Amino acid sequence: FFLAGSEPVWAQAAAVMPGQTLSGPQVDVPDRINADPYELIGMENPEDKKEDYRTFYMKQKYRQDTYQVMKHMKISASLDKGTPNMEKWNTRVKKEMNDWLAIYRRQNVSVGRQSYYSLYSAINTLASHFTSYGPKFPFPNKRRPRFFELCQQVEKYLEKGK
Repeated sequence: FFLAGSEPVWAQAAAVMPGQTLSGPQVDVPDRINADPYELIGMENPEDKKEDYRTFYMKQKYRQDTYQVMKHMKISASLDKGTPNMEKWNTRVKKEMNDWLAIYRRQNVSVGRQSYYSLYSAINTLASHFTSYGPKFPFPNKRRPRFFELCQQVEKYLEKGK
């Protein structure tokens, strides 16, 4: 199928830029991070149980917990090879993602929300990377645009109260 004076439609569809989907706008994929992720969030001592509790544990408030886990996941997906404390951070974020799922998976308040399903997909994307490659390896560039697109959707839905 050709458009007048144009390439075939399938060729146009294949010419989508990296970080861009066929149906949506350009996704903002942040640069890689080489800094210690604990320093980025202002956590001085990752070994301190009280500080860990304040930073990572769920507050049982859907919106607040969703923003918290998403912020930590975005940092995790942006870490570069050789980043200090990357393995420890990714292991802790995986536990936080599991905690979020355990709390909100069976609650009627969250299960019907679009933000829930988008974050659930983003968690699956990041968790499958950790399961397959372990917490030592950075999240691949090839999967980052889709991951950050899901994060953008979650933020959009939360702003609308969905």
